[in-house]
Amino acid sequence: METSLVPFLALAGAALVLGNVLMYFRMREENKLAFLLTGTGIGLVLGYLLSKLLYIAGTLFYPFSVYGIAAMIRIEASEFSFFGGCLGYVLGLVIAARIFGVDRKTMMDRFAMPGCLMAALFRFGTLYLSEIGLGDFQTLGLAAVEDGSMLAFFPLAVRGPYGDWWMAVSTLECLASVCCALYAWTKENAYAARPGELFKRTAILLCSTQMFLELIHSLSNITYFVHSEQLYCALYILIVTIMAARTIMKNQPEAHGWKWIVFAVLWIAMNGIVQFMMDKPYGFLALLPENAGNWVYDHLAMIGYGLILISVIGLCVNAMKALDKAGKLAD
Repeated sequence: METSLVPFLALAGAALVLGNVLMYFRMREENKLAFLLTGTGIGLVLGYLLSKLLYIAGTLFYPFSVYGIAAMIRIEASEFSFFGGCLGYVLGLVIAARIFGVDRKTMMDRFAMPGCLMAALFRFGTLYLSEIGLGDFQTLGLAAVEDGSMLAFFPLAVRGPYGDWWMAVSTLECLASVCCALYAWTKENAYAARPGELFKRTAILLCSTQMFLELIHSLSNITYFVHSEQLYCALYILIVTIMAARTIMKNQPEAHGWKWIVFAVLWIAMNGIVQFMMDKPYGFLALLPENAGNWVYDHLAMIGYGLILISVIGLCVNAMKALDKAGKLAD
């Protein structure tokens, strides 16, 4: 697959325009235009820097040993962190909120829905960046897609240079982001009394979907068997869970708020252990009876990704429940 920068940049630009237009009509402050221009400017700068830094950190700083400081200015599509870009952009809006006296938590709640739609367009655009937005159907244990198959059409699949069909993971990520945007839109009134709550919950959902979908990419930032983007998403959910657990322990010590942290760690550990076993299954399979081991090996992708999906759902639900409990105690 070839890289086509024009459609990618067009979709990335459309994402910025859409996000800012939606934010403009959702804000009530008189200086909202200046706020959006400032926030976008700072956000793009910080987004670039953090996207590069988190990519480099995810490789254990290997690019620095090869390119030196020039690693920060190399424009290679695979050498950026999507999580870092999102984090930098949100931090830009937070800084702009402080400059213009806009309530930070309320602003972040207003950005939840537009932000997800921005992510959806940007993610879809990565289909045009060679293999970055693609995956192999056989990674999930599925049969290779051939001409005439019900899945063999754009944008659910992309034809490779040799006529083979690749899974359009970016389309799945786009749809997941749209679903998160719908969640943010429908839950605005439900969490209006607790500024900042909607953004945290929407971000948890977005990170949860990415934790699973990141594994399907044929080209990803992997150090040993660890996907750095998945790790960053898991850390965000863990941090939100820890903050909610602290609120629970502060307001109701007998509620054993620490259990939410323990459950989160266990779900993350389960995710990592399953990935490790999928990466190096032979030692594990040797512990099983021969027939059972052969069956597990034949269905390794189905079993492994099924368990990973369960762990991601468990981590997400645990974080949401912890926020529910913390919110009730804080009210």
